[in-house]
Amino acid sequence: MVTLPKILTTLFLTTFISCKSHDYTPLIPKDTTNENEKKNTLFVFVGEKLDFTELPYEKGSMDGSFKAKYKILQRVYGNYPSDTIEFVAYDHYGIPAFSKYKNVLLFVSEYKGKYYHEKYQYNDVYKTKDGRWAGSYAEYDYGHSYNKNTTVKPEKIEFAEEVSYPTKIKDSDGKEIELSYPEPYFKIAGDKAIAVYGNYIEDLFKLKKEGVLTARELFGNKDANESEIGIQDVELADVKQPYDKDDLKFIAFWKPLAEAIKKSDIKKFKKISLDSLWICDSILTVNRFTKKCFNEIFDRELISHFGDSSNIRYTWTEADTSGILPCAKIRIIKVDRVYRFRQVEISKPLYKENPWTVYLDFIETKKGYKFYGCGYYGERQCCR
Repeated sequence: MVTLPKILTTLFLTTFISCKSHDYTPLIPKDTTNENEKKNTLFVFVGEKLDFTELPYEKGSMDGSFKAKYKILQRVYGNYPSDTIEFVAYDHYGIPAFSKYKNVLLFVSEYKGKYYHEKYQYNDVYKTKDGRWAGSYAEYDYGHSYNKNTTVKPEKIEFAEEVSYPTKIKDSDGKEIELSYPEPYFKIAGDKAIAVYGNYIEDLFKLKKEGVLTARELFGNKDANESEIGIQDVELADVKQPYDKDDLKFIAFWKPLAEAIKKSDIKKFKKISLDSLWICDSILTVNRFTKKCFNEIFDRELISHFGDSSNIRYTWTEADTSGILPCAKIRIIKVDRVYRFRQVEISKPLYKENPWTVYLDFIETKKGYKFYGCGYYGERQCCR
């Protein structure tokens, strides 16, 4: 015979277990006293891949788009009311690198009811012997200009199983490329680099928070301009003002170039361009571009926005060297161990008819900046 105390005990345990299984409290609370942080819709979590599919090509886009579904293993920052999440990821170089790992620290932001991956931002993570999550030495995050004075330090991590990476890979042409892994953070053993140092997820998040995510104005003290917030803001790493010396050097290059474009100075344009250009997912010689596409892309409407500071941004994005043109690969200069494009984004406001954004890509060489290519998001058609 089932007694009343037994029934009450069963109900209590069922309710308790149910509540525990739906504890959505993140590891790190949100600071709502900071304006940028208060406004961000960021959700950070350790996830396990459930599904990952490529979406149909968006005409004129310089990026591939992908739909991802992940199981949420641990909440790190922000709120999300489910144990699984679906989001869209964009990548300029092909399939996003994070998709090849089983467990990943991921950064997504909500926009109009959908979640979008913070472009290129992730850490592959692994279980440690004490049951926590940690990743290997985050070279790019330590190298970010905002993290020069970070209090986070690499520490020796005892992973539950060996964490290692190949030191040699083949590019799309079948050519073998040797990868570099800094010691003592990695131990080189034959053709693999074994992770020795790294950080737990709390510190991996802090490096992203104080580095690239502050540059994107999701954190920090600068007020974000709400009128310009859109999907593209989720995808690109904006250079934070006030500009540093590196930014000012690029802007000094851009302004006379903009004047040359306004005047259709083809001779000057060719002088600061690579011989081959990447134009909306197609390769064009600079001669073909100037004859066929120059006036079509740099039309009166686009040029009219050159002087509008509310709709022009100077940005940068990390470059995967396996995906850039050979003529750029041999000339591009590294910045803090990272290959990157400098970009100028020129937008027709979102609230106007047929909005669009044009991306102009540049690389820095020993002989100064060079035009690399361009592409669109939005309603405009792209010349090929």
